[in-house]
Amino acid sequence: MTNEDKKQRDELVSKNIGYVVTLARQYSSELLSTDDLISEGSIGMIKAAEKYDPSRGKPFVTFAAPYIRHSIEEAIRKVTGEVPVLSTDESLPVGSKNNYTLLNVLEDKDAPKADHGVEQNALSDDLVRAIGFLNEREQAVIRGIYGVDEERKTMAEIGMALGLKRERVRQIRDKALRKLRKASSSD
Repeated sequence: MTNEDKKQRDELVSKNIGYVVTLARQYSSELLSTDDLISEGSIGMIKAAEKYDPSRGKPFVTFAAPYIRHSIEEAIRKVTGEVPVLSTDESLPVGSKNNYTLLNVLEDKDAPKADHGVEQNALSDDLVRAIGFLNEREQAVIRGIYGVDEERKTMAEIGMALGLKRERVRQIRDKALRKLRKASSSD
């Protein structure tokens, strides 16, 4: 592994440690603290970062989640000899300070997913890097339509800002998307 590869791996790990914390808190163990579970999850994330290929288009957190879960579950299995479970009873502590009940782990359909923000940030970063391959006009259209570094706009609004008709903005968008698809498939 080159120094650049190590730097990229470390950057992926440091940017996504919050996701490991979120996953670790979902598991209960009487013998392992949340800190231990986070440490084990971090080991899984490091393994995922070493195998991650961003050119495949999959967000890192989506790719890393199975590695993180496996590491946490394996650590619990080694210590307890049992298959890990999500905390469903107040008598099952998760970490040194928190007790979670079934109510804490049931999904709230209205609440944003814990990893949604991390995944959105990763996708946004990928999009920003990708549109660097486009010319200025194509970049302006893509940034406006998808709200990259600015508020999302309609094609008509973008057209007015650029002095173009809505149909021309659509054509530029389509051409830019074709370029991006071609660039990502050739990686």
